[in-house]
Amino acid sequence: MRHALNAIARVLLCAAGFVIAIYGTLQLDGLKSLSFREVLHEPIFWLTVFGSVLTGIAFAVLQRPQAPSGRVPQPAETVEARTARTEPQKHETSESAAEDGDKLSLVEVVGLAAGGVIGSGWLLAVPGLHESLGEAALLGWAAGGVLMLTIAVVMVEFGLISQRTGGLLFHPHDAFGPLVVIVLAASLWISYAINPAAQAAAAVDGLAEVVPALAGPDGLTGTGSVLAVLVTAAIIGFVLLPRRLVLRTNAVLTLVKIALPVVLVVFLVLAVPGRPAGTDSVPGPTTTGVLSALITSGVIYAYIGFQAPLDVTGEVRGGPRAVARRVRWAVYGTVVGSFLLYSALQLVYAEHMATSGAEHGTSYARLTDSATLVGAQMDWLVVLVRLAAIIAPIGSGIVFTYALSREVYTLSAERYVPSGLHEPRASRLPGRRGDSFWLILLVNLVLALVVLVAVGGDWHTLAVLNTIPILILYAVTCVVLAVRSELLRTGLQQLLPVAAYAAFVAIALVVNESAWDRVWKGVAVIAWGSLVLLVLPWLHHLRFPGLGWYDAKNHGARLFSRDPANRPFVVLAVYLAALTLLSAVRHRLGDDSVWSVWSLRGLVMIVTSGAFVLLVGAGRRYLRQTRLTTTRT
Repeated sequence: MRHALNAIARVLLCAAGFVIAIYGTLQLDGLKSLSFREVLHEPIFWLTVFGSVLTGIAFAVLQRPQAPSGRVPQPAETVEARTARTEPQKHETSESAAEDGDKLSLVEVVGLAAGGVIGSGWLLAVPGLHESLGEAALLGWAAGGVLMLTIAVVMVEFGLISQRTGGLLFHPHDAFGPLVVIVLAASLWISYAINPAAQAAAAVDGLAEVVPALAGPDGLTGTGSVLAVLVTAAIIGFVLLPRRLVLRTNAVLTLVKIALPVVLVVFLVLAVPGRPAGTDSVPGPTTTGVLSALITSGVIYAYIGFQAPLDVTGEVRGGPRAVARRVRWAVYGTVVGSFLLYSALQLVYAEHMATSGAEHGTSYARLTDSATLVGAQMDWLVVLVRLAAIIAPIGSGIVFTYALSREVYTLSAERYVPSGLHEPRASRLPGRRGDSFWLILLVNLVLALVVLVAVGGDWHTLAVLNTIPILILYAVTCVVLAVRSELLRTGLQQLLPVAAYAAFVAIALVVNESAWDRVWKGVAVIAWGSLVLLVLPWLHHLRFPGLGWYDAKNHGARLFSRDPANRPFVVLAVYLAALTLLSAVRHRLGDDSVWSVWSLRGLVMIVTSGAFVLLVGAGRRYLRQTRLTTTRT
């Protein structure tokens, strides 16, 4: 606890110093006519110096030298390696001790969690939610926060039972077998790969307020789309830099991403709203359903990303208890902190919207540009908002790219995808002479660019394709906990299956209430990705020309046998089809009949509850048939 509090104190000092230095630097702009001696008598000059020194000292403390290590830690050992090993190697203890100094510190783990969440969501979801729900917008953030916190508790507490990189996929591997993992691998890979593209589109959209030629009423223009492609490539390319540099840079970016919206909230609370140019009357909310707004307005998208530390648990510093403490601080603190931050942003946005009479969808930059503080314009704050609109999305894209590279590495080690993606290859990049991540990142770049071009750089479509698959991954993870409930310890952990069931049903209700065009697109990309991961190994097995390199295991052949992994896969596939069908029915009903809508919600809960029971039963039957044993840590 003491180390965690010290780390948080250092982070806050660094953030405070940064804010003070930025504020003082902007205020010094008005003192250009003064001589240097006169400037020395200005309090704002010394305030700027104090902020800069405070930032430098705090940043230096954050960057304390770590124990030297000659190698970059690779993701934790794979399932096959754990099964095959019978005796520990003599050199393992000393090697682990050497590598521990190069693992993730608390600040870096928090940077992954908070950095993944604080992206483009707060910039685009807040105006969208206000347009959808009006004064009830806070209910949207509260509903999304409760759902995400419930999911986070389930995922963290169960994920910490077996602390290894790739746990988001290999806990389902233990419980359901490889066929379900293929569905989840497709969901995770597509969702994580799309995120940098979505964040790049959001960054370009934010820049379009300064350069209008980048975006129009229908989304990004041709020039904007080209720039989004370049930004996507830059985000993924950045992760090719030395690992320690990437993690430390991300930690600093996270501090900046948190500080900027906090400064925005403080000054908008003190400012007097003004009327943005070109605005008329304020239209009313477009929808009234809180659940339907969670995905449509980007609320869930804004919360997604807290799970990044769970992707790389095997890389966190310390023993099991220290790892658990760091991951809990990072994930729980991020979910609760993001709820408080988003709620504060929503409140000041609604206040300025209502007072100024601006139209729905007006950005923070335009509201800030028209507001005044003590009768003066806040041009410097407009600059910070526009800077945040670029930095925040890019930082979030870096986190997702880093986490995905580790997940794909583990998938390759288990032969769900070609083994060549985890074999070390020569690299001329500094600090990366022999690793496989550069090839993985190249594959992810191609996938992200294909999707970005296919949707024309539309942020809302990219956000949906990012959100629906990751929600399905969350839902199945909740079922895994119920399947492996015998691993839970006594006490409060025994309540986790109840939370898992509640989260599973809540996810289904949220998906069902979402717009139909968003649901079918999200489910379609899951089906498409799963089909690719099933068919390509089968074609390789048939020696199809040009696929000799795709040496993944042919798990699709299990579907034509009595393999115990078939039943969980079939139940999951039927459930996803039923959920999609119920969403289509919800689309046809509309909101004309309250009785019909609530009857459909009841049907969704019944179908979802049945699917939960069937999946738990199928998972436990799989465990009995495969006689899988897991050591409790």
